[in-house]
Amino acid sequence: MSYINNRTLHDLQNEYMIAFTALQVESSAGGILLSGSRPTAIGGISIDTRTLQPGDLFFAIRGPRNDGHDHIAAALAKGACGVVVDTAYGFGSNFPQDRLLLQVEDTHRALKDLAADVRRLWRGTLIAVTGSMGKTTTKEFAAQVLQTEYSVYRSPGNWNNLFGLPLAIFGLSADDHIGIFELGMSATGEIEAMCQIAKPDIGILTNVTPVHLEFFASLEEIARAKGELIGGLPQDGMLIYNGDDALVADLSTGYRGKRVSFGMSEGVSVRAHMIEVVGLHETRFQITCEGVTRKAVLPLAGAHYVMNALPAIALAAHYRIPMEQVIESLRHLKQTQMRGQVIRFLDGFTAIDDSYNSNPRALMGMIEMLAQVPSFARRILVAGEMLELGADADNLHHQCGIRAAQCGIDVVVGIQGAAREIVRGASESGSNAPQTQFFPQVEPAVEFVANLVRPGDLVLVKGSRGVQLERVVQALRARHEEQTS
Repeated sequence: MSYINNRTLHDLQNEYMIAFTALQVESSAGGILLSGSRPTAIGGISIDTRTLQPGDLFFAIRGPRNDGHDHIAAALAKGACGVVVDTAYGFGSNFPQDRLLLQVEDTHRALKDLAADVRRLWRGTLIAVTGSMGKTTTKEFAAQVLQTEYSVYRSPGNWNNLFGLPLAIFGLSADDHIGIFELGMSATGEIEAMCQIAKPDIGILTNVTPVHLEFFASLEEIARAKGELIGGLPQDGMLIYNGDDALVADLSTGYRGKRVSFGMSEGVSVRAHMIEVVGLHETRFQITCEGVTRKAVLPLAGAHYVMNALPAIALAAHYRIPMEQVIESLRHLKQTQMRGQVIRFLDGFTAIDDSYNSNPRALMGMIEMLAQVPSFARRILVAGEMLELGADADNLHHQCGIRAAQCGIDVVVGIQGAAREIVRGASESGSNAPQTQFFPQVEPAVEFVANLVRPGDLVLVKGSRGVQLERVVQALRARHEEQTS
């Protein structure tokens, strides 16, 4: 029996995390309990008083801009069962005796050590997803397909760094068969450190693109950092990788376990072909997997979503989920907010909210999708600056502008910094040049776009998170009523 988009325990409540006591925390963290009782049950783990729940244990993390030790009083006032502090913290003699006070050498290290112990005790299969783009969507699609047969936990949002990953691991339940986590990075060694905590059984490597070039000398250096996932996989595990990406395919040869490639080219293990964007809520394609070819449909627009779905199909084949059931589950895939969300307005125009993040390859893909979707009078690109691209930022933005003109985009609006090169690339494209406008800040662009739209328009809003292009979408929603069905 198939349970399409079956809600797991973690979609219902957060209270099903693996239970542990103050004694277990003390042992895992290598600390000393100075106050409270060792049998005390821990309700949850928090590093942020804004989201702390009563009964949570608060880890006071010293960060580059904020010190959790300054927020201990707030944590206790919100009902924390106790706090974890480092040896430099002077707690005084007035610490409440009914709360836990655990002292460790390094609170961040203690957080990671505790997460590693929780992972060691959990008996399910852990899947780790990394790559330059598409991690969250790939994670979500894989979870939605696998949970038609299994209890699946996936890391919330983009909890994908050395602070978020431990917190995500604490959400695992003993009832979960599979856990899917994304691993992000902005420096060499980060993915290796996360693998030491998560101990993945299966790895998914989506792609290597010009992201974080500000921190790396080359794409090859980014690839090596992403490839740390491969070094963290056991020899009896599995690597699912993008066979269309030359850098990723080259990395995959270093793994001696089971390898499964995906992509659109001949020779990959899981292949999509005959891709057709029919509308904003339909992309048709054919899927070939294990010698079987079937027609499939996604309720989303664009070949990039097909690529995001291929690892899910590979996982389903590994877990022996029937192909017919997989194809049916693909019809019900859902995208998360600000990552391609389609918003229709009663005034007759449509917006695509892809404002969560951006990079050159992702923007190119969305531009091509914008051009392919039929039945719209004008196609408008609202593109924010793509951050952390380093010395080649201007050229990468310029190429996106040229591509927008080549694809016949009618209006290009650039917002902030290097996005001026998107506008320049589009405006200098001769007879194909669209109407263009550049804004150094988001505020005046919000007003411009809100006044620009008219019936029949399709508006794509995409930019790096730091540009805050969600404000453009918020303004459209404030000015225009949405369709509810």
